[in-house]
Amino acid sequence: MTANTMHDDQRHSRRVSIPEQPKIYDAHSGEVIGELVNLSSDGLMAASGECICRGSICQVRIPLIKGKKLVDIHVGMESLWCEDANSSGTYWTGFQIIDISPEDQLILDAIVGI
Repeated sequence: MTANTMHDDQRHSRRVSIPEQPKIYDAHSGEVIGELVNLSSDGLMAASGECICRGSICQVRIPLIKGKKLVDIHVGMESLWCEDANSSGTYWTGFQIIDISPEDQLILDAIVGI
């Protein structure tokens, strides 16, 4: 199973790959918790060096490119699943966005193309 086909049955929104794979930062500590792989209006998939257990709640900052401008969005998200990426030491984690400001939701929707 590949990162692009995992959990397709659970997806309800259009997902787009993020070729830059920006880092995802913990909003409180500033530590990197992973890299953004793909994004939808209500969730995302991250690659990280550690498994982020199902049910974990994270408050994060994600720098994204909108047009030619770098913007940060802040989201609260919950881990829905985590899988080892082919025993490579990298883990794929699927998150549902559970908290986002209306302004950041508009940015996210524009990037996703909604």
